[in-house]
Amino acid sequence: MRRTFALAAALLAAFPLTGIGSVAHAQPAPELVFLFPVKDGMESEPVSQIQLTFSTEVTISHVDIEMQDGPKFVVFDVMENNGGGQTSMVSSYDLPVPVAAPGQHFINYVAEVNRTDGTMDTVSGYSSFVILE
Repeated sequence: MRRTFALAAALLAAFPLTGIGSVAHAQPAPELVFLFPVKDGMESEPVSQIQLTFSTEVTISHVDIEMQDGPKFVVFDVMENNGGGQTSMVSSYDLPVPVAAPGQHFINYVAEVNRTDGTMDTVSGYSSFVILE
């Protein structure tokens, strides 16, 4: 019995139990939960606004809209905003000119979230929608 106790004490000394009682809680990555125009949606009217809604507060660093024929228009960019992103769960952007050309269009976005443990997650993606003729 003494031998077992001595072995257990030696193991505990060799492998200290740090952080007992402080379980690291994994935070979910930010997720896009709503987008307007709706992903794979079909719009019969020109689109004059983009809205992004995330599952948690994020800092938007870039949003653009890409037309079917190739040109891309930057809606928001952190560098054009003096290095400051927009922090919110919901971000809306009025387009300088409504998108009215028939065909498929793409919305591209990049957002970050700073975690309480000092790490950062980045979420980026795209969505498409169609303007009907």
